[in-house]
Amino acid sequence: MTAPAAPPAPAAPSPSPAPSWVNRVFSTDHKVIGKQFLFLGLAFLAVGGVMAMLIRWQLARPGQPVPLVGRLLFPGAGGVISPAAYTSLFTMHGTIMIFFAVTPILIGGFGNFCIPLLIGTRDMAFPRLNMLSFWTMAAATATLTASFFVPLGAAASGWTAYATLSTAIGAPGAGQTMWTVAVYFNGVSTVMGAVNYITTVVRLRAPGMSYFRMPITVWGFFLTSILNALFVPVLAAAMVLLLGGLLVFSVWLPAPLLALLRQAAGIIGGKG
Repeated sequence: MTAPAAPPAPAAPSPSPAPSWVNRVFSTDHKVIGKQFLFLGLAFLAVGGVMAMLIRWQLARPGQPVPLVGRLLFPGAGGVISPAAYTSLFTMHGTIMIFFAVTPILIGGFGNFCIPLLIGTRDMAFPRLNMLSFWTMAAATATLTASFFVPLGAAASGWTAYATLSTAIGAPGAGQTMWTVAVYFNGVSTVMGAVNYITTVVRLRAPGMSYFRMPITVWGFFLTSILNALFVPVLAAAMVLLLGGLLVFSVWLPAPLLALLRQAAGIIGGKG
């Protein structure tokens, strides 16, 4: 009687395919998204830092050409920062530092990376919303960058968009309009992240981790997210109204009043 045949050896597990660049770029992993926010914020931190140095050059040596990059950045003025360019510089510097550097680095970058690790969960509550939050922020940064290259240049109404400098009367070019769209997208991204952070902290804490056992870092992100969820929609609503004023100004003001305001602005400008 022949001995029974030996069972076949189990097949070696096939190696999992390496993630493609599409999966890496459009990842829903909170660590990858945190790094994306971090690098995006660091890039705009560098841009805002260059603008800060240009502002300081103008304050220290007004009317003198900027060395090295002056003729490249301000060719129409021979490398000198004109008053209009200076106004645009501090407008965009403030906007970038507040909305496109500090927010992506501290809230988007460190928040995404740290919160799941510190509360003992695998990922955010809404991974796809997390990914969409980053790409909405990326769309905002692309819109803001494009505003530098439109006719009449970028926005120049201050980073708080002072009216009436930020309306169709004070900002006739497309730069202010694109600035408004960029800040709106930034607010949408921030609200997405806030909803995700709040839900993650409330629903996905590890067993036994009560609110008073959470690390102080998580508390900081948690309270910041609550504030963002409450107040950023107000900013977004203001951007919608401002955008409506820039694109369809006659909707908000009757035509006779609009003509009167434009005439008054012309008179004041002529006296200045």
